[in-house]
Amino acid sequence: MTARQWTVSARLVVILGFVSMASCSLWASKSEPTDADQAQTGDGAMVADGDGFADATPDTATAGPSGVLVNRVVATLDGEPITMIEFDSFRTRFSANPANEGAGALDEAALLDQLLMEKIFEKQVEAQGLTASDEQVEEYLASIRSRNQLTEEQLRAAVEARGFNYDGYIEQVRTDIERANLVNKEIRARVNVTPEEVERYYQAHLPDYALSPRVHVRLISLLVPPDASSIQREVLREKTEEIQADAAAGANFAKLAKEYSQGPGAEDGGDLGVMDRGEMQGAFDAAAFTLAEGEVSDVIETETGYHILKVEEHLAESHRPLEDVQDDIREELYRKAMEERYDRWLTKDLRERHYIEILL
Repeated sequence: MTARQWTVSARLVVILGFVSMASCSLWASKSEPTDADQAQTGDGAMVADGDGFADATPDTATAGPSGVLVNRVVATLDGEPITMIEFDSFRTRFSANPANEGAGALDEAALLDQLLMEKIFEKQVEAQGLTASDEQVEEYLASIRSRNQLTEEQLRAAVEARGFNYDGYIEQVRTDIERANLVNKEIRARVNVTPEEVERYYQAHLPDYALSPRVHVRLISLLVPPDASSIQREVLREKTEEIQADAAAGANFAKLAKEYSQGPGAEDGGDLGVMDRGEMQGAFDAAAFTLAEGEVSDVIETETGYHILKVEEHLAESHRPLEDVQDDIREELYRKAMEERYDRWLTKDLRERHYIEILL
């Protein structure tokens, strides 16, 4: 996998509540012009090669007694060298971290990009005074132990069982707190979703909030015992027909349901609430969407007993009101805005604050 194939992302790896942010991104180097570059451009404009990387300067290296290179500078960040030894150490640490298993095989350019990104975060955290205190780290670890009902020893064992060194885990927690502080200050606090944006999204996606025709119904059920004889069934049917006749003649259906019904909602006057088409079993569904408002059905016979429906109200096709969905819309818009701003911050804003020279 090349550096340019490695997509910008913020990979959140959760291990017992510990969130590790491994941000990988394309590197668009920013280089200071050399005298030769200024002579060629005539106005001191920065010049990059076709890949977007600054032109490499001659290798800076240390040679051993035999003339073999044992170390060399592979990049500089704000004039500070990054050596091959440091790069190799980072490669080993990156590969050994279980949180990076999804990264696949990165080439040297992509790995160097990772290392530079890590150092830029460190510089920004220090420059803005966002270093995490020991108290903050302990408070976070305590919340992990509390959420997972673990003692400190159990947490240590769980971390080590997942391939982490516990001291390294604590330092990674510190790093993540600092990065979260930085993201909160530079991105989260600047992202806002207005009521107007929520309204526009709602109107543009009205089909997503469509409600099919529904019906508000009440039910009276007289249930037949599993071992009932044909005579017992007939007696129950006749009783249900008497109740149906009273209801159809205008008797209070809710009162009849409270007195006679053995079905759901009996204590609430047989109120089943608002039902969508297909939500009730076939015979009930067919009757409910056929009856007019206020009309009472004939006796409906099923294996379990005899039933009467009354339609209280038909609700026409409509949409869920904005008040019911605005929180979900706001959350979705906020998430998208955060992702876009975070990607731009990583690929452009944050990097332009530093002078990078690639010598790999």
